[in-house]
Amino acid sequence: MKMQPAQIILSYRQLIDAASTGDLEKKIFEDSYVEFLMQSQAYNPDKQFRTFTELKAHNPKSNSLHYKVGFAVGLHLQEMGNRIPGVKDCLGNKELPFELYHLELIESDIEDRQQHRVALNYITPPFTLLEIIGDRLLLVSPEQTGQPDTFDTFMVAMQPQLAITSYKPLGQPQEVHHVAQVS
Repeated sequence: MKMQPAQIILSYRQLIDAASTGDLEKKIFEDSYVEFLMQSQAYNPDKQFRTFTELKAHNPKSNSLHYKVGFAVGLHLQEMGNRIPGVKDCLGNKELPFELYHLELIESDIEDRQQHRVALNYITPPFTLLEIIGDRLLLVSPEQTGQPDTFDTFMVAMQPQLAITSYKPLGQPQEVHHVAQVS
């Protein structure tokens, strides 16, 4: 059975902690930790709580730290051309673009930077999904070019931390009714 094309959005979750080795990951780790230390002071002026978990339990407003700490990494992601690091097409040529990202502060500790852990959640623009072949998605770029009946396609392998988070079937067949005109 042939698959009906659909518009999809992909999300990818990148975990970053003290053991991360890439240059980008190290910058994100360092800058998000420094920002956490600075921003958390507003919710913990007496430094009675060490961890983000303790802070959330005693001050629910500290949940805004996800958003606030996220600003510290925005420039690094722009420098990467808004491309998801490490998620490439099956030929290894290009990394997937993302439109949005949000930082999730998983845990941190004001006295132990080794406990700092964040996740970056990247959200792609809409792609047209033409087919699923094994563990690979056959996609059409959002910036479609070419002739109307020809698609510029690429394939992406499904992998851990990559998910389809939005799915909308395209081109639902519609009945065509011809109306006879009476003169």
